[in-house]
Amino acid sequence: MSKEIRQMIDKVKNFNQFINENYADFNSIFNTIKTYIDFTLNSDIQINEYVPNTHIAERFKEVLQACEKENMYPEIYHNITVGGYDSVGDKSKFDYIDGFYYNKEKMKISFIDYIDDYFNLERLKNKGIEEIHNTYQKLRDKKDIIRNNLMLIDTRIPHEYNMKHKQNNDLKSDKIRIVNKRKK
Repeated sequence: MSKEIRQMIDKVKNFNQFINENYADFNSIFNTIKTYIDFTLNSDIQINEYVPNTHIAERFKEVLQACEKENMYPEIYHNITVGGYDSVGDKSKFDYIDGFYYNKEKMKISFIDYIDDYFNLERLKNKGIEEIHNTYQKLRDKKDIIRNNLMLIDTRIPHEYNMKHKQNNDLKSDKIRIVNKRKK
């Protein structure tokens, strides 16, 4: 077997290992956030007096979908080029490409890095509805990193990585139905 073919096989094995390792981590995140969604939808009381439980569950599902896409495309979410400016002050911090200036430093949009600060099964077990309410309130804060990253997805991530999944409904998290399950 030639050296080139052996290297290609090794790359495929490493890639499959990388995918399997990432997917295993994502399954834990998926199950944790799904538990929050189910808890919210199955609650017999309204968690926030101004917001239906289905809205809270939708917000959690948005975070889950963002985590899933970040897990699928880490190279896209963690290496974002910011720019396209006509002119800049300090040109040493920018690359000039095709008539526009782009930041040399790459931007990273991450959800997975912050998930443990938001979704924790131990806290949910101990605090229940209070934990759901606190997590939702945290996600509503204007300075919240996950809230702001959710807004950045539309402007910083190329559309083919988001729109494709919106059209096809092919994400694992798309299978979650948000319907109020509580008894009236």
